[in-house]
Amino acid sequence: MTVHLRFLLIACTLQAAQSISVAADGVKGWFEEDCSGAAIHLDKFKGAPQGQYLVLRFNSGSPLPIYLFEGAGWLDVHGKRCSGLGKCEDATQAKIWLNETKGSTKRILGKYVAEFGDQHLEGQFRVKPRRKNPPAICE
Repeated sequence: MTVHLRFLLIACTLQAAQSISVAADGVKGWFEEDCSGAAIHLDKFKGAPQGQYLVLRFNSGSPLPIYLFEGAGWLDVHGKRCSGLGKCEDATQAKIWLNETKGSTKRILGKYVAEFGDQHLEGQFRVKPRRKNPPAICE
């Protein structure tokens, strides 16, 4: 019995440590929903020069929480890599994976893959919502 409890304690500790390290290594940013979908903005992603950011946008008729609660897998998105000067380059291919969420959408965890010609970008992200004032009214 004691051996089983020790094994369980070790397994839980390793799982918690892995979750913390994934969140700590992930790129931070924010997301915003509108009537046609949502956009995820990632700052300071791996391999980016100062002031460059990544925008991953998916257009859907469904609200973002549906994808989060259903565990939709990889989603094709429109990716852009932008500089602080407002110049943007479209990705040749971009995908995001949204981790399944239980409860609210105060934070979204996931991973991304984006191709820009011969440059391959990938990593994990953790984003918070950014709300527009006034909020969009969708019909």
